[in-house]
Amino acid sequence: MIKINKYFLLFILFFGITSMLQAQENTRLTVSGTVLSASSKKPLQGINVRIGKFASVLTNESGEFTIKVPDTRATLIVSNPDYQTKEVPLKDRTTVEVLIYGNDFNSYYNQDVDMLLNKQSNSSVVNAISVKKGNIATPRQTVANMLNGEASGLRTIMRSGVPGIGANMFLRGYNTINGSTQPLIIVDGMMLETNTFTNNNLIGGYSYDPLSDINPKDIASITVIKDAASIYGSRAANGVILIETNKAESISTKIDFYVQGGLNVAPQNIPMMDSGQYKTFLSNQLNNSGLYTNEEISRMPFFNENPAFSDYQKYHNETNWQDEIFSNDYVNDYYLKVTGGDEISKYGISVGYSTNRGVVKNSNFNRFTTRFNAETSVTEKLFLNTNLSVSYTNRNVFDDGLLSTSPIFSALQKSPFLSPFVPNADGVVTGIYEDIDDIGAFSNPLAITDNTTFVAKDYNLYGHLKLTYKLSDKLAISSLVGVYYIKNRQNVFLPDLGLSTEFNEYGDELVRTSKVSAESLFAVYNDTRLNYKFNYRNKHDFSLNLGFRYNQNNYDNSYSISGNSGDDQFTSLDGGDPLTFVTSGSIGNWKYASVYANADYAFLNKYFVSYNIAGDASSRFGDDKSVGIFPALGAGWLVSSEKFMADSKLIDQLKLRASYGLTGNDGVGNYNAESYFVPNRFLEGGGLVNGNIANSSIRWEETAKANLGIDLGLFNERLAVSFDYFNNKTSGLLNLNEISPIYGSNGFLNNDGELKNTGFEFSVNARVFNTSSFSWDIGGNISKYKNEIISLPGQQQLNTIDGVNATILNQEGSALGLFYGYKTNGIYNNATEASADGLSWTDYQGFLQPFEAGDVRFVNANASDNVINEDDRVVIGDPNPDFTGMFYNTFTYKKLSLSAVFTFSQGNDIYNALRWNNESMSGLANQSLATVNRWTVENQNTSVPRAVYGDAMGNSRFSDRWIEDGSYIRLKTITLSYTPDVFNTTFYITANNILTITDYLGYDPEVSSSQLSYLQGIDAGFTPQYSSVLIGVRVGL
Repeated sequence: MIKINKYFLLFILFFGITSMLQAQENTRLTVSGTVLSASSKKPLQGINVRIGKFASVLTNESGEFTIKVPDTRATLIVSNPDYQTKEVPLKDRTTVEVLIYGNDFNSYYNQDVDMLLNKQSNSSVVNAISVKKGNIATPRQTVANMLNGEASGLRTIMRSGVPGIGANMFLRGYNTINGSTQPLIIVDGMMLETNTFTNNNLIGGYSYDPLSDINPKDIASITVIKDAASIYGSRAANGVILIETNKAESISTKIDFYVQGGLNVAPQNIPMMDSGQYKTFLSNQLNNSGLYTNEEISRMPFFNENPAFSDYQKYHNETNWQDEIFSNDYVNDYYLKVTGGDEISKYGISVGYSTNRGVVKNSNFNRFTTRFNAETSVTEKLFLNTNLSVSYTNRNVFDDGLLSTSPIFSALQKSPFLSPFVPNADGVVTGIYEDIDDIGAFSNPLAITDNTTFVAKDYNLYGHLKLTYKLSDKLAISSLVGVYYIKNRQNVFLPDLGLSTEFNEYGDELVRTSKVSAESLFAVYNDTRLNYKFNYRNKHDFSLNLGFRYNQNNYDNSYSISGNSGDDQFTSLDGGDPLTFVTSGSIGNWKYASVYANADYAFLNKYFVSYNIAGDASSRFGDDKSVGIFPALGAGWLVSSEKFMADSKLIDQLKLRASYGLTGNDGVGNYNAESYFVPNRFLEGGGLVNGNIANSSIRWEETAKANLGIDLGLFNERLAVSFDYFNNKTSGLLNLNEISPIYGSNGFLNNDGELKNTGFEFSVNARVFNTSSFSWDIGGNISKYKNEIISLPGQQQLNTIDGVNATILNQEGSALGLFYGYKTNGIYNNATEASADGLSWTDYQGFLQPFEAGDVRFVNANASDNVINEDDRVVIGDPNPDFTGMFYNTFTYKKLSLSAVFTFSQGNDIYNALRWNNESMSGLANQSLATVNRWTVENQNTSVPRAVYGDAMGNSRFSDRWIEDGSYIRLKTITLSYTPDVFNTTFYITANNILTITDYLGYDPEVSSSQLSYLQGIDAGFTPQYSSVLIGVRVGL
């Protein structure tokens, strides 16, 4: 044993001496070169050239440098604050020429990016990522707008055109059916909870967006991680979005001021029937309803054409209700940022105020934000980072969607021959609002916009302290402790005048309704880790992390509703009738803990391996499945750093990437693993009933992610190409297992089922022209995903969507979220055609009724009978697109720049539920202009069916009549900017959403009314996105 130790010591001594001799020999190696501007080809002075911590020099006035290197296989890092950082592998060369671009050029391979645990050079990253750099001069007012179309594979679909409403974000399609679909958001190292709020939402179509509380001008960078981010285990199945806010970069004081103003432009109207056309339609409907005789109809006041009639003025108007509720309005944005410090501490503080008045009258979004960042060197080894953000948001909004109190929906239903205001005896309009009409009891849209209250207020506090202690040059320990507090309060009041009657959840009739809700979330977060970095012989780079993460969340919500107050002026809860009071609430507390480890290794800065593993525990999981293990392995090869690539004049960078790992989705509800009780009202009394059936085996949905990628840079980085193929498979899908009602519940949630999701992403960016005075950049990305349900309890699920008359199919072997209804083949133009088919259907009373002339010709998919019923339903549409993406052009001439960004979607179907309401012709509501061409005895050559009160033949049932192609190309933004040589100043003018090319008949083809994966592609009549023109200036001192 002693002999072995002696030999071992002799070996170590010999190896050490050899290494030192080799190191001494290597230090004698020198490399020389020249750094030139990529645009002008002129030499650049004062450019820093370094090799890690080994050596660093500056270029002279001729752009030349000479530097000692440890090895001719090392990599030079060339940098300057005014230019893009570039990595230059030596490849055994001793002389190099380096071309670098200014900061106006997007370098896709040599920039530092924020990754899961630290910053990395993009050339060493093995994950599939997209990076968006922040810009204080951005005209975007929300983070959702900032991300729209910018990251390949990320579909960012605005929930509506309500200012600040946010977006639904789907990364690489869907990995779940009933679980959370949204990516994990991490801001400055802290996770944000994005799927909790608006559980008791009082405002139809409204949802809280935590990202709307972040000022986009505070953002330094956004990194979208698309493959297996297993370091965040059970929360990363939908991908991860890392947001880093601005921090001071130098000790010199810098001031940035930004101001923007502009105009929001009302959307184009949906063509509706005018007064004359509507009166004809109304007469027909009343006539065929069987409720009135022709004589009774002729005596109705709205058909009285005698000008001497006392109510003649009331029923003889030509009101375009969409013009009444839509208007152009202004938008303003102000922002101030100050950074600076000294040798000990650097700080950054910002203040912002935004106001955005929406295109629906009296809607607006007001936000105040302030943020403070500081980095302090307490001692030579102890460092303190401070981050604090406070925001307040006030929104005036309205019910959105197919609701009687939605101003848009009411404007489409309301009779055009009525007026918003009561006329006097002389026909002069007064300022008194008309009440609900006596035709269909439709609300007065202008009374909604002017007299109702729909207010949502958000209070947000976010802050953390991070202590880092360097135990040595290689070893450090850090601990981040933070808090996150959100409060959302909603106030609603619906007056009696002009609004249709409401009913509460127990069926009580309400007028003058007051509603109040309050939700809050208080979260405590800790992330403590040990980091060890070392370099061996300037060839081997290691980074090791071992950490513990803890998150505790306390959530509560409450709401109260009262009605039937004495007057429209009594708007508070206590003004209502006590017998109408309804109040309820809930609490939700959950905890999450994770132990994780990470190891990154690089050899010669061209071979890379990354391994991550996390063990997650959550109070959401059942006792039988309390801990999940999530490993991931990634590898990369920087082929362009190989010696055999040294003489290549074409390829600057070529990297191959591969990764595989497990991630989870913990969005399974807080208490589905336990039994709980909920309040229930019965016979004017109350009590508690069983709220669920506990499942002690409930756990996370698990997604295995595989990714293959290639990154390619050509022609001195003037052409950059990236391609990724992904294959995700989710097991343990969250599903409702139905049980007998005798258990007091319709079922319990269980992990059962599998889903596969595959696809690719391709992006390209090119500098077509590159001179000292003119440049032209062009690029874009395209993404495709395809999902397939592999297994499902019962093999298929049918979901009937209340309020929009839709049925959604999820079925083994098919994509998820398919539209399931009736196929049609035109209409029966005459009785002969109807008789020849011999089809009938079972009406609402259970009697067989034969189809007649003017009815829709439904396809009898079940040919075994001649009855159109549920057995004839088939797949009639697929909301999943064939592909999505964006492309851009940027032209720069001296100090002028013109850029345009287009987004597009191809091959996705949309169920136009708004058109279903506007063209069903089953009631007395106004209809779209297309229905003027409906079938009548005199007009038989048409594709529009006959109008039938009550829709006795089911012509408006869910069918392919309402399914449309949702493909579009949209000019998202076009910006002209001018940057004079005065301070750091930029003037610009931007236009948003000014052109959309589509065949879709609704307001807006870019729709997503829900975060649930199977409810995509449904246009529920939400406020459409609108055009805007903005003018702004940024001044930096």
